[in-house]
Amino acid sequence: MHEQQNIRIRLFGTLDALRSDGTVVEQCEWKTGKTRDLLRLLALADGHPVRVAALIAKLWPDASPSRARNSLGTAASQIRGTFRESCVTRQADALVLQGAWVDVNAFKSLVGQARFSARASAPTDVLTNARAALSLYRGDFHAHDDESAWARGERHLLRRLRVETLCDASVAANDVGLPREALDLASTAVALDPAVEAAHRSVMRAHAQLGEVGMALRAYEACRSHLAHELGADPSPQTQELHLRILRGPGDLQASGALSRLRDPG
Repeated sequence: MHEQQNIRIRLFGTLDALRSDGTVVEQCEWKTGKTRDLLRLLALADGHPVRVAALIAKLWPDASPSRARNSLGTAASQIRGTFRESCVTRQADALVLQGAWVDVNAFKSLVGQARFSARASAPTDVLTNARAALSLYRGDFHAHDDESAWARGERHLLRRLRVETLCDASVAANDVGLPREALDLASTAVALDPAVEAAHRSVMRAHAQLGEVGMALRAYEACRSHLAHELGADPSPQTQELHLRILRGPGDLQASGALSRLRDPG
């Protein structure tokens, strides 16, 4: 995990890869979809060994043990051949991808740093890390076996992290006086998941800071309507309190900064 990282792999959107010599791995060079999915699984492990049994259960669940192990060995060999180096090694009864930078892992690391900065009330650092993380998200994660449980689970996780990071970044942008950026970030989060109240609050606060009180109130109504129709619920006390502060005017809104940092459970 701490070795020099020469290979570069992008898993967001289309699978793209660069060899350590900088040459592009063309899509036609991957022998099979299973080979690409093995690469994805090993890349997601972030330099940690992945047990052979776990790989077989995900990629060849219906094959006999001997055939599955042969298929795994062939796919691992194809990855080494495609990258032209021994990047996939055996450790006991596990395989590990060594010396690779992976966009998804970099994204997760930056998301973690943004969260830490948010807890430390350091909005500038939140924005720096969140912007870097979001720039890596070229598209949703996909796999050859795209409806497999492992692929769907990873896709759901990354989508959730994206929305949470958009929310954290929008709160930070509001806090440092960048309401237009906050509005763009929060509006994207609302479009991705209208049930996330933190995003609606950031939209409301950004509009209010821009002097667009009517838009802020309409954003609250959109939030209230969605929650009522889809979940049969009312907005949270945090969202209702922000709504009241906006109604009371700009002076009262200045006291609402702490409210915008509150995140709804789940």
